[in-house]
Amino acid sequence: MRVRFWGTRGSIPVPGPATVRYGGNTSCVEVRSASGVLMLLDCGTGARDFGQALLAEPGGPRRGHVFIGHTHWDHIQGLPFMAPLFVADYEWDLYGPRGLGPSLREALEGQMQYTYFPITVEQLAAQVRYHDLVEGGLSIGDVRISAYYMNHPALTLGTASKPTARPWSMPPTTNRIRRLWPAASNPRAVATNAATRPSLRAPTC
Repeated sequence: MRVRFWGTRGSIPVPGPATVRYGGNTSCVEVRSASGVLMLLDCGTGARDFGQALLAEPGGPRRGHVFIGHTHWDHIQGLPFMAPLFVADYEWDLYGPRGLGPSLREALEGQMQYTYFPITVEQLAAQVRYHDLVEGGLSIGDVRISAYYMNHPALTLGTASKPTARPWSMPPTTNRIRRLWPAASNPRAVATNAATRPSLRAPTC
């Protein structure tokens, strides 16, 4: 399994000299399994650079799976700028937590209303399927995904990805990551986004 971080920040993008080491984009992590399954964990501003790299990759995958932990802006604001969504021969499955309010599609449509953005989701040329998730598991190729509700102001799902090797976990913005451990005991890696040093106690979405 290969993991690449395209965005690690919470709340807002913070480009500049102080963030060169880990980058200034908001949450976006690319995961590829041994068999070539492509997954994107969150779709913050890092999704723009991810999309450009995917288009430039010779023979790159044409199908991907995007798991959105929750629909706060820093986790979805890169979606309108992810170029492969506008290319007709790509397929994308988008997953997000199912709540009592808007569906995942409705939430994503909201940030792309004409009041805020000049392009709507109806103009995405790729084939896009939306999936509203609850706690549980699903399999995509050689990867087993487990989703668990997390402690956060918005309805949030953390994910644990389990290939044939040891698990890899990505709880979104939260200080309660232990809920993932039943699905990812002894994980190879754990990732979560952050806004600042914990001592500053700044809010993170």
